[in-house]
Amino acid sequence: MKRRLLIAQLNSKLSESNEKQLEKAISKYFKELREEVLDNLEEYWSDYQMLQGQINLIIAPIENSHEQYYNILAKHDKREYQLGGKEAQRLVNILKKDEKYSQKAIRRFRSYIRRIDALFGTIKWSEEDLLERTFIASQQTLARVSRDINKIITKGYTDGKGINVVANMLTRRFNQLETWEAKRIARTEIHNSHNQGVMRIYNEVGVEYTQWIAADDDRTRESHAEINGEIIAMGETYSNGLAYPGDTSGDIEEWINCRCSNAPFVIPYGYMAPPHTPFREEDLIPTK
Repeated sequence: MKRRLLIAQLNSKLSESNEKQLEKAISKYFKELREEVLDNLEEYWSDYQMLQGQINLIIAPIENSHEQYYNILAKHDKREYQLGGKEAQRLVNILKKDEKYSQKAIRRFRSYIRRIDALFGTIKWSEEDLLERTFIASQQTLARVSRDINKIITKGYTDGKGINVVANMLTRRFNQLETWEAKRIARTEIHNSHNQGVMRIYNEVGVEYTQWIAADDDRTRESHAEINGEIIAMGETYSNGLAYPGDTSGDIEEWINCRCSNAPFVIPYGYMAPPHTPFREEDLIPTK
């Protein structure tokens, strides 16, 4: 339990700073986008007839700024990916000092640590995978925003609302994007990128088992508190269907806003893993 608490406390100040910087950058991006859309609304709005072509011109800044939004995410995601690798090294350092583990396991982890520095900056395919995920996430977000703005303008016109009412409706939607949605996006992006960096290093250095470490506070979702301490073999999934915290291939309810972490787990000397995963430390089988 002591080791688990130590690992759970490894939330880097650099990661917190990176998240706040990304949140600020996203908020600024949507603020500028709001101003452009409202300017276009004033130019192309008509109380007499609104064609889809006019609406398309109003929301054009959203479509035209995808590269800008992607670059904002990619800059911070790549930075956090590198921090995730460093976090993996720190987790391994804690594990190698644990007196429960055999000298053989400690020697293995010492070799892992020596290999980590050599791997940094060389696993290009992993960074490309990260950027592909970032690109898809940026596309999905802006497509959702475009649909929302289109719907507000269309409904405002068909309901007979004037330009001032529609402008206020658009402002309220953008205010959401500039505040709590910017915070949610930043937290999800940074957490996912961090854990992807961790997992890629684990995979490259040959970690065999990982353990889910839940964020220990009242904001932790029930399903994540329940699987706290679960152990899986690399390549398999925890009880909630994720391969690691922030794994976007699982259900969105399980990874969005997640703050949990993933620690390497070494089978203690004198024990073996049970024939099933996930399992817990108390499920380990004693050997002769």
